[in-house]
Amino acid sequence: MNIIQKIIKNIFNLENNTQDIVTSKKYSNRTLPVLLKDHKILLIGGGKVALQKAKVLKANNIEFDIISMTINDDIKSLGVKIIEKRFEEKDARQFNIIIDATGNKEVSDILAEIKKKRFLLINIVDIPEECNFYFSSLLIYNNLKIAVSSDGASPTLTQAVRDKIKEIIPEQISELAGKKLKERNNNIVNIEETKKEIKEIFGKVYIVGCGPGSAEYLTIKALRIIREADVILHDFLVTEEILSFAKEGGEIFCVGKEKGHHLFSQDDINKVMLQFAKAGYKVARLKGGDPFIFGRGGEEAEYLINNNIAVEIVPGITSAFSAPLLAGIPPTHRDYSSGISVITGCGKYGKKDFDWIDLLKKEDHTTIVLMGLKCAEEILQEGLSRGVRHDLPLAIISNASKYNQRVFTSTFSQLLKISDNAERPAVLVFGNVVKLHEKLYPAFADKTAVKF
Repeated sequence: MNIIQKIIKNIFNLENNTQDIVTSKKYSNRTLPVLLKDHKILLIGGGKVALQKAKVLKANNIEFDIISMTINDDIKSLGVKIIEKRFEEKDARQFNIIIDATGNKEVSDILAEIKKKRFLLINIVDIPEECNFYFSSLLIYNNLKIAVSSDGASPTLTQAVRDKIKEIIPEQISELAGKKLKERNNNIVNIEETKKEIKEIFGKVYIVGCGPGSAEYLTIKALRIIREADVILHDFLVTEEILSFAKEGGEIFCVGKEKGHHLFSQDDINKVMLQFAKAGYKVARLKGGDPFIFGRGGEEAEYLINNNIAVEIVPGITSAFSAPLLAGIPPTHRDYSSGISVITGCGKYGKKDFDWIDLLKKEDHTTIVLMGLKCAEEILQEGLSRGVRHDLPLAIISNASKYNQRVFTSTFSQLLKISDNAERPAVLVFGNVVKLHEKLYPAFADKTAVKF
């Protein structure tokens, strides 16, 4: 059994209904969590504490009466049965569940005497040792209820744990719970189909931008998702440094594509993400830069949404802007550039379109080309034929943000000479802003710059 199969078994093994309960040998207050049906409750008290309990009962559609000499106006607005009088033993006759929210010892003593005579469940608010039952912090998803209890020790703790649980429970669970109730009412019980539906609901894909390469440029959210993911699917541009943050036991697969090296087609990648999500995994699809800037993130998200898979997009620092910045080249500058164009050197199915070349003739403009190194010869030829000036400043930034980052600067006519020495991945920058490289690059003196 591989790691992924173990994860599924551990998370979704619904055949095993046993629970691992960690207890102290000295702990003697044992409780049994149950749901009571068709219950009627008496709430004694009319102040702020009683109001809090009344709101909980009301929110859960529980029938209850209130008795107290004085009643908070907010309680009166709840629209429940209220008896304004001093509590007496006879008032408890038709109730087997009573909540004492008075803080009055006289009331608790009366309840203790009643309990000696007949069955009675009592909750004395804020005195857990005298309680026969406790309130839990509830999450309600239709007919599915999740209760968290500390046996009355700390409502604050139970609420905090409840809120954390809420973060990982998908909203669709409410709809599924209602569906399963209808099926049972119609004598339909399909365990295997239910297991499958549960896994699909809990499966989710995060399409994560990982920035230019160095882990220092990850967003905090990206880092958290990488650390929590069950499965990581990454491109070649995602570095080992970033992958090292994956949790122990998580599975890591390279599904990258680069020139002459396609492990998976885009269709294959889509299907792999879908299969893992349907199996209930938290999948992190890691991409270099930003997933929506020539990263096919939009295509992948669209595919998953069309297949009813929960998707969350995590933006990344695009190399289109971070690579020039790390080379001391600001894409905009009031003295050099009032606009930017970001171009891909390679379109869908390898299609090349060089109409953008005319942007290089535009004054006060910066043109940034991603994945352009492999078509450097065509860019040069097309540019010269269209009248791009030979002395247009040019920079190529290779391996931006990594230990082996190199910056090459020259002019448009020297594009081929530069490209022969530059490694992929690389970002091409055309425009007068490149002139600022020598002045600003000392801030990044730990990198290597080459001038031609």
